[in-house]
Amino acid sequence: MTGLYLPVNHLLLIYKTKKFVMTKNQFKWFGFPKAFAIIVLVAGFLASCQKDINSPGQFADETNNEQAAVDQARALEQTAPADADKQAEALGLKDLQNRNGSNQNIVQIAVSNPNFSTLVAAVLKTGLAGALSDPSANLTVFAPTNAAFAQLPAPFNNANNINGISNPSQVDFLRNVLFYHVIGAEVFSNQISNGRSSAVTIKPAGSSNDNTVYFSKTFNLIRVNGQSTVILPNINANNGVIHVIDKVLLFPTNTIAGIAIPNTNLSALVAALVKTDLAGVFTGSGDFTVFAPTDAAFAQLPAPFNNAANINAISNPAQIAALANILKYHVVSSRNFTWDLGILRRITTLADGSDNKITTILGFNTGWVKGNDNNSFASANPADILATNGVIHVINKVLIP
Repeated sequence: MTGLYLPVNHLLLIYKTKKFVMTKNQFKWFGFPKAFAIIVLVAGFLASCQKDINSPGQFADETNNEQAAVDQARALEQTAPADADKQAEALGLKDLQNRNGSNQNIVQIAVSNPNFSTLVAAVLKTGLAGALSDPSANLTVFAPTNAAFAQLPAPFNNANNINGISNPSQVDFLRNVLFYHVIGAEVFSNQISNGRSSAVTIKPAGSSNDNTVYFSKTFNLIRVNGQSTVILPNINANNGVIHVIDKVLLFPTNTIAGIAIPNTNLSALVAALVKTDLAGVFTGSGDFTVFAPTDAAFAQLPAPFNNAANINAISNPAQIAALANILKYHVVSSRNFTWDLGILRRITTLADGSDNKITTILGFNTGWVKGNDNNSFASANPADILATNGVIHVINKVLIP
């Protein structure tokens, strides 16, 4: 059998008649310098908090009813922008938007509203007040509220804790986080394209794409890095513009492979990537979307594709080729956050063949995806995990082409 792709039901004929030899796969784990340890800690904490109980349009973990999922996605056209507007109004931020032609600079505007006291403390702690007050500057600042900072672990979660920071590494990390919220040009919301776009921040570049922010503009609502919502755009300052956001933006520190390998819920996926020699694709630069099936998702498949140990033992070339094509069916060659997924959008994957598209439905902090041979949609949860070379959505089904 020489084809690169075999449907799963055809593979049953192969793996019922073959004997397999277990192979040992070793993974090398490269540690980060100590200075970056706190970055990994905070980024990991944020990833663990991705499910926002106050987010509109949250779906249940599973549905076989496509129409219900579509209806709820369509409802977000009304509810998501309205909820963002209500959140800004409840915080007393709406008056800031009416200061057209303001004579105040970015820092003065932040100081004038108590919702930004943590941000102001961070600006002062990192010595950036002068740069953000510069009258000759022309900046765009994504300004997290106090509630946004409160989602972070100490000592970054409130003004008092930030004022008490004395560790130079923590101050440097906080400074880079603030840099990651600033674009060195004035960009109003109507200048951000509908759909997907990105911008480079003033954060010094470390690894690839760790100073880029990604915009998802759907139903005229802007999300940044798939996680943070612009709840109030276009606050004019005399040296730029402020967009208020509800989550702190944390720059990525690891690749897709680096995130997946230590995740114990993705051991079958990692084994499959190694077995098919695809792991290296996700260790370097790039811009991918990976729909990552959990171990529980793989367990729904017949052996030898149902767990990491069995996948490690595969030696049949046809099975390895089929597994590689199934994996490529979970990968898109551009970043798609859940707010980008559209409603029954057909997205081309890296899989072989002309019929290599998946069907997606957008969500707010979640999303839905289905393969051509799946009976129901898989849910993405957690979703929008930012990597230096793409974004990961963890899903509860293996997509079948």
